[in-house]
Amino acid sequence: MPKGNLTMNFSAYGLLFALGIAISAIVAILICKKRNIDRYEIVYSGVFTMAGAVTGAKLFFLLVSIKLIIETKPGIFDLIRGGFVFYGGLVGGMAGLFIYVKKYKLDAKDFFDIFATVTPLGHALGRVGCFFGGCCYGIPHEGFPSYTYASATGNAPVGVSLLPIQLIEAGCLFLLFITELFVFIANKGKKGTESLIYITAYPTIRFVTEFFRGDIERGVFGLLSTSQWISLILIFCVIVYEIIMRRRKRIPSQN
Repeated sequence: MPKGNLTMNFSAYGLLFALGIAISAIVAILICKKRNIDRYEIVYSGVFTMAGAVTGAKLFFLLVSIKLIIETKPGIFDLIRGGFVFYGGLVGGMAGLFIYVKKYKLDAKDFFDIFATVTPLGHALGRVGCFFGGCCYGIPHEGFPSYTYASATGNAPVGVSLLPIQLIEAGCLFLLFITELFVFIANKGKKGTESLIYITAYPTIRFVTEFFRGDIERGVFGLLSTSQWISLILIFCVIVYEIIMRRRKRIPSQN
């Protein structure tokens, strides 16, 4: 976006966060017939997923921010209202969804593929909300693209020209959503593809964009942030999974 001064409204963060959830849910309901899943199952599984996501996002925030919390001693209401970590929400959401599909003996791959398809869309809108809320801001940057918060908004510094990394990540996530949606619609019977794409693409996006984040509250260990370490672990798990699956495919042909 063009360089300029912006006065942000923190309520926009909550609005866009809620909008992201709502639109993602609508898209999930619209595409679930592709896998012969009843729309009510999407709604019910979504409740489990959201419960797990909110719990995981909050617990992970408390974990990585424990030092800051001890130093600042915020009130209970402040802790409940603010502070969520996406990777914690991702793990918690997946756990909630897993509990649901196991409880009702449903095909986990179908539900996780739908989850992987719509999550980038909701996440993209959430990142736009971060931009308006003054969190997850970028490093100081002059020129295009850059922006300046004109008044105190979230944790972002006032009067400093910053890289709009939230909007850059939002753009990457939207492109990931378009890719996932195309694969989901075109995919003929190969379950798990959308999940594999997401669990590979998003950690890669996150690992790169973290280098351009200016907020230190997210936690840094060594040379990398908490999210970068998690991204590397997820990418490593995908590589190991692919190696194992390819070896399994070779075994029948050798007998």
